Amino acid sequence: MGRRVVWIFVAFGLFVAGLGVAVAVAKSDRYYRFDWIPAWLMPLCWTGAIVVLVLGPAVCGDRQRVWVSFAALLGLVTIPLWVLTMFALMWDDGSREVKVTVSADGRHELVTEYFHNTIDPSCRVWLRERDGLFARQTLVWKRIEANCPTSVEFWDDSTIGITEYAKREPFKTTFDADRMEVAKPFTLP
Repeated sequence: MGRRVVWIFVAFGLFVAGLGVAVAVAKSDRYYRFDWIPAWLMPLCWTGAIVVLVLGPAVCGDRQRVWVSFAALLGLVTIPLWVLTMFALMWDDGSREVKVTVSADGRHELVTEYFHNTIDPSCRVWLRERDGLFARQTLVWKRIEANCPTSVEFWDDSTIGITEYAKREPFKTTFDADRMEVAKPFTLP
């Protein structure tokens, strides 16, 4: 009886861990600190749960046919997840931080990020909170096939100025720090 309980809890724990990874990956655009969690960890946890379900009956002496049939059904669901995950990983944009500007009060930062849109070099600017695990981010500026802006700065507690080129008028927008929303994001395809 003791082995059976451990076997079921391990399989259930791996399944729940896979669900947790799926939620973290889905929310990583808004909560940027979840970015470090790899997407391939979800199907790996679920594959581990299936292996535990298949090997568990042999260890516990249960009816193997029922558990192996259940594990085979879960395996049929997990195989497409591996394919979709590997397909999604091919579109890694190779982003890297170019510059970080911190607000005067230290609560927010503007992160200028260089990335590739398929083959085109591009740039974006994120507004991020700086505290806690659930620190949020929102997109302020994004250009495809463009260089990064020459200047990104906080003008006051709720105003951002972005200068694309040295002799050009700066793009100005405001943001709501409580809702973490930008009034007028600047994105061009």
